[in-house]
Amino acid sequence: MPDILSQKEIDDRLTKTDDDSSKGKNMAKKKHPINADGKPIITYDFKHPSRVSKDQMRTLENLHSNLSRMMAASFSTLQRSVVDCDIAFVDQTTYAEFIMSLSNPSCSYTFMIEPLGGPAIMDFSLPVAYSFIDRQFGGTGGNPPKEARPVTALERQVMSKVVTRCLANLEAAWEALLKIQVTDAELETNPEFMQVAAPSDTVILIAFEVNSQHASGLVNLCFPYFTLEPVMPYLNVQTWASRERGRRESGKEERFDQLKSVKTDVTALCARGKMAVEDVANIQVGDTLVMDTRVDDPSVVFVENVPLFLAKSGTGSRGNYAVELTQSISFGEESDHA
Repeated sequence: MPDILSQKEIDDRLTKTDDDSSKGKNMAKKKHPINADGKPIITYDFKHPSRVSKDQMRTLENLHSNLSRMMAASFSTLQRSVVDCDIAFVDQTTYAEFIMSLSNPSCSYTFMIEPLGGPAIMDFSLPVAYSFIDRQFGGTGGNPPKEARPVTALERQVMSKVVTRCLANLEAAWEALLKIQVTDAELETNPEFMQVAAPSDTVILIAFEVNSQHASGLVNLCFPYFTLEPVMPYLNVQTWASRERGRRESGKEERFDQLKSVKTDVTALCARGKMAVEDVANIQVGDTLVMDTRVDDPSVVFVENVPLFLAKSGTGSRGNYAVELTQSISFGEESDHA
């Protein structure tokens, strides 16, 4: 028979249970602390500092979305087949975590960006790199080596064409924000040897997902924070929008400047009328033709056979025939003056 508990022992055990439950509630409160306003307190991880705001990350994503389209066109040309390239994600992490995420051996290229004066890394996943190499040698693009190995000297020549095209696309994509120049591109097959930043430094990682008929993988673009630091003040929505407007306006002015040197035919029609074919056949020198247009009716000025203006006829200062433009012909009214 079990021992019968006294009332004091029962009270002691119930008190202990209440204490345990209150401790659990306190631990829960510590796990999710609440400030005086009732809002949750978000902890800050000093090992993974968020040095780039969400607006700046979105601006970087918009900037490199054009790069993904350029890379898709370049990859399709190099592989002679349709290749899709889209942004997989844009994130910020530490340089040590980025290096640990790469395969060993890898196909990574370090390069310098001027005038920012900082390095960057472009890494091709091995399936993507082997796909380019196989296609250049007449394969289907889906025959990777059974075991991962560093690219050979001959294969490096093939990949140099690919990375040269990608870096040229990078320069073109960045023209919307800043005119840059990529220099000193070098291949590195061991990620541990790429000491372009300290392990704890913050880096911005932009991953592109590449999908072809026989292979798929990621192309990673890594910018250390100190490389992008000179242009960080410009990576916001307002500045980006103003630069986009300025770029469109400057492009419009450039097109106008190009049109200034273009020569075109301008014709002024002063009078018009209708005649029977029989009368036209009997016309002789000295005959007077009566037109349907009145003397005070405006002339129609044609630019490349398109009626654009109404004008008043006259004589220039040197005795040349001249017209004074009086009114423009609105869009949709061209047929009335043709």
